[in-house]
Amino acid sequence: MFPADFGYARADSLDRALALLAEAAAAGEEAKLLAGGQSLLPLMKLRLATPQTLVDIGGLTELSGVASDTRTTIRALTTYRALQHDPQIAAGFPAMTDALAVLADQQVRARGTIGGCVAHGDPAADLPAVLLALDAEVLITATSGTRTSPLDDFLQGIFATDLAADEIVTAITLPAAAEGSAYEKFEQPASHLPLAGVCAGVTMAGEVITSARVAVTGVAARPFRALGTERTLLSAPAAPDSIAAAAAEVARDVRPLSDQHASGPFRLHLAEVLTRRALERAVQRARGAMR
Repeated sequence: MFPADFGYARADSLDRALALLAEAAAAGEEAKLLAGGQSLLPLMKLRLATPQTLVDIGGLTELSGVASDTRTTIRALTTYRALQHDPQIAAGFPAMTDALAVLADQQVRARGTIGGCVAHGDPAADLPAVLLALDAEVLITATSGTRTSPLDDFLQGIFATDLAADEIVTAITLPAAAEGSAYEKFEQPASHLPLAGVCAGVTMAGEVITSARVAVTGVAARPFRALGTERTLLSAPAAPDSIAAAAAEVARDVRPLSDQHASGPFRLHLAEVLTRRALERAVQRARGAMR
């Protein structure tokens, strides 16, 4: 398949990219940002996306890299491969390293970007679940200024986000990570997308879980926090029975996706199994961090 005809403009600065988006919006045209292109271009070839203009921001080095202060800032054009090999990410956010190791294939990891992933709003992407469990915020920039949105508010549905036509995701920020975190997934073999994926993060005092964050992807219309599971874990012993009871709550009241790859009930079953596995690994890592 070939995409529909489109215009192309390469931005040499963030300001220029924002101006091109604003011009397209004023003209009533749909413009899409091209970063890694690993999600957008396949949609265009299938004509599921038909933007009139592509604004190429792939060369904006100002939007690439990782920096740490009171929060960790991952700029939007940082590739999956760069994150996978970043020592700050490996040391502080092992669940992200887990996810990056099983995300798509080498070609996608070399070109795909974290900002593009978040802005795309794919309900079955790996990283949004990890970022939700890590309490991420999205930095969004327009010609009128910048704003910050919790990722949980930014993600709205299947390929739907709180991003206006003249805005660009410029960074993802993360607070200090939990003592232990882990990501588990069950993938569709051809696409490597998760039929279900779960990220868990815990902090502990001795053998008692003092806080927990659990997020799920691939199961519903958008990645979501498993609040029932988190409540069940609060002040619970870090024991197999407690973890199993919490995992059983992960899919309560969730309306699952169902397609040719997996039925809704199977996705819910996977979510429970993967939650238990992710929690067990997160607890094990938290114990290691306390030594």
